[in-house]
Amino acid sequence: MNTATEVRSLIAPISGGGILLPGSMIAEVINYAEPEAFGSGPDWLLGELRWNGWQIPVVNFAFLAGLTSDDVVPDRARVLVVKTFSLSASILHIGMIIEGLPRLKSVTPANLVETEGQTPEGVFSHVQVEDQEAVIPDLDALALSIEKAVYNR
Repeated sequence: MNTATEVRSLIAPISGGGILLPGSMIAEVINYAEPEAFGSGPDWLLGELRWNGWQIPVVNFAFLAGLTSDDVVPDRARVLVVKTFSLSASILHIGMIIEGLPRLKSVTPANLVETEGQTPEGVFSHVQVEDQEAVIPDLDALALSIEKAVYNR
């Protein structure tokens, strides 16, 4: 296999599918703790968690992406901490609610197919990797949405 076209990625399980991200974007997977709620913001934005000395926003990405109409955090949830590399200087990491542990997946042009699906702000694309349906987040747009909703920037 040509490693120049292979991206070592992770698929993290969420309601209705998975979140697909390059492995280099994942900072850590932590146990879920109730985030401190914001005074305002969309339903998918759950609040902030303290992580490694930072306050990071936590989102229910499955709810944001329209994969579930249930905004309840599942039992045994975890938080996938992702790096944003965003133009936003205030949001360097985002926590995403997941339902288990991510799985390593090698993604190539041959096993990645774009599929139909809603792409609200914060969602880049719906895809299928082999037999697994997943959503690719738009981390820049997500960070900006969070910033506008709660940090008034």
